[in-house]
Amino acid sequence: MRGAAGRIGLLLTGLAIALGLAELIVRAGGLAPEVVVVGQGRFRLSANPKIGYEPQPRVSVEGDPRDFNDYRGASNRLGYRDYDHPAANPRGHYRIVVLGDSIGAGLFVEDRDDVFPALVEHLLRTEKVKAEVINLSVSGYNTQQEVETLKDRGLVYRPGLVLLEYCLNDRGYDGGGIMPAMVALEMNARGIPRSRVLRPLLIHSALYRFLRYRALPSHGADATSYGQKEIERVSVDATEAYFQELGRLARERGFKVLVAVFPDFRNLTDYPFPYEHRRVRRLSREAGLEFLDLLPVFQECEKNTNGPIAFDRFHPTVPGHRCAAEAIAETIKLKILGQL
Repeated sequence: MRGAAGRIGLLLTGLAIALGLAELIVRAGGLAPEVVVVGQGRFRLSANPKIGYEPQPRVSVEGDPRDFNDYRGASNRLGYRDYDHPAANPRGHYRIVVLGDSIGAGLFVEDRDDVFPALVEHLLRTEKVKAEVINLSVSGYNTQQEVETLKDRGLVYRPGLVLLEYCLNDRGYDGGGIMPAMVALEMNARGIPRSRVLRPLLIHSALYRFLRYRALPSHGADATSYGQKEIERVSVDATEAYFQELGRLARERGFKVLVAVFPDFRNLTDYPFPYEHRRVRRLSREAGLEFLDLLPVFQECEKNTNGPIAFDRFHPTVPGHRCAAEAIAETIKLKILGQL
């Protein structure tokens, strides 16, 4: 037995020495791809393939925010259009986490304070509700990406309420080319993005990276197929499954959920998509979530507002954001908190 143990020990020692020498050779020869951050503008690839891409932290944009910069001004330490929120809640605020897309991020709106999440916080505080609204909205996100973001980054805040901003394009991926651009950058960089790193070996071992991505490239042989699979992960219609997932999380973690549906603004008078609002209402009911249809709110808002209430079919102007915020804040106060 002692002889066998000795031989195994010698074998393992020899293997360790061989691996160490191979590691030194690969490093010295620069044979392994580097670990890099793959991103552009405000966005980078996410470690969570069901999210696909995420905001880069503390990006400040001045001038015209074109391409992948989205809006003027600075993002917070997590990359969102919001101020920084500590994980702990020392002041005992009623915390509301907003999940959304470019509507919640305030595309085309100059000032963050004019976007509905910030307005909801202001309105609730004006009504003596000690509220804190944490905005995790990212342009192009669908319901799958939003709920996965809640799981990865939102639950740490221990919200009392999760506000899901639902846009009528949330059944698929409508990210304005962000995800394809990120995948293309990953392939062109010939590196491994740090945001995708799932195991320490990818960071610390050049030998492992050489074997994984150069000697035995599981996805490098067919870059087109690999990139398409990455995009497809965030392009499926997963609304029904993720409404159920959101309901499950709410029951387990003890928070409430309010789903607020924003309409297509092209024709609010003779509205062509009521069936989609009914579908979201049904999904909300089946998952045990509260529901707010903003269509009648915006129909009334359009009648009472001088000037446009939307920039295009999906994105409200400043007056549009205010109309949405007033309705959402009132619903939270009366229906969620039960205050008269």
